[in-house]
Amino acid sequence: MRKLAFCLLAALTASTLVAGAMPGTASAAASRPLPKGTKALTANPIYRAGKLPVTSCPEVGAQPTDYTNSQALLMFEKDCLDSTWKRFFGKVGFSFRAPSLELINKYEKTNACGRVDGFWGGAYCDKKQGIVVMIDGWMLEYADSSFLPYVLAHEYGHHVQKRAGILTAYDAAVRKMSRKKAIEFNKRMEEQADCLSGAFLKSIWASLGYPGTSALDQMLTYITEDMGDPSHGGGKHRAYWVNRGYRAGAPSACNTFTAPYSIIK
Repeated sequence: MRKLAFCLLAALTASTLVAGAMPGTASAAASRPLPKGTKALTANPIYRAGKLPVTSCPEVGAQPTDYTNSQALLMFEKDCLDSTWKRFFGKVGFSFRAPSLELINKYEKTNACGRVDGFWGGAYCDKKQGIVVMIDGWMLEYADSSFLPYVLAHEYGHHVQKRAGILTAYDAAVRKMSRKKAIEFNKRMEEQADCLSGAFLKSIWASLGYPGTSALDQMLTYITEDMGDPSHGGGKHRAYWVNRGYRAGAPSACNTFTAPYSIIK
């Protein structure tokens, strides 16, 4: 979920753990300029940079049973996300810095997103390049699958979009659209973040220790049955894009901006 001007979020209130309250330092190497406009959305260099590097991140495969354990799992995952995407962006040639992360267990005002309303698991706020994840009872209910790591990886997918110039191009385009068209476009943006989350999970999956495909199947089933949203896309379409990113292990599978709407809506 990304905090959007035309409505998706609004109030937040809780005990907060902040990982990297300030975003990480941008990579020092000279970077290529970001693409702009339609090219940033449909022909972004991240689509041509190959697979994400395989990373060992065994702690993320733990089975958290409470808020404290879930915090630890997500902090470990954040480190792996930072490392993986920094290496990938280095290959692309784009500048990269890590986002901040706040973990909360009740609604409160946050550093990155201010106040947000509604039933949600995570949010990315691009002005401060920060992620907030809400860990409450319903999140812990699904802690025996890979759902919790998926939530953080999805929000991190929005940060990838930000650093690749995709969100900037999206914002410029959506301002000129009707509300109906803007919602369709928002689904493309959200389902791309789903796909990027799947690509990341594939890059660490071998180290997680999950038996067979049960954890993946459980996560995809939950997304299909419970994660459909009028602004983010139907559950089966969201699960499709997570699985597509996972199968490819690469952002090349995640060009939702050229995909037919039949696999987005």
